[in-house]
Amino acid sequence: MTREVYSDKEFIEFSRSQIFVRVFQDTESQGDRLARKFRIEGTPTLIILDPSGHEVDRIEGFTSAPDLIDMLKEDFEEYKHGGRIAL
Repeated sequence: MTREVYSDKEFIEFSRSQIFVRVFQDTESQGDRLARKFRIEGTPTLIILDPSGHEVDRIEGFTSAPDLIDMLKEDFEEYKHGGRIAL
């Protein structure tokens, strides 16, 4: 996803208004702990958290930049209309 999605100009522009934390399970000191905590079974896995750090949505597997943007926008729209997700 690094080459295909995170470097996509549209995704970069979209992501400027969000907070993203990227963790590598195999190379980062907290990677294994976070993978266990959030029950990561495969990569890539994107987890959307509320302000308290609780999982409210999960996107598993490769997703194109346009599809990922659409999925995240849906989550954020839900929040704007009284849903659970923090922007």
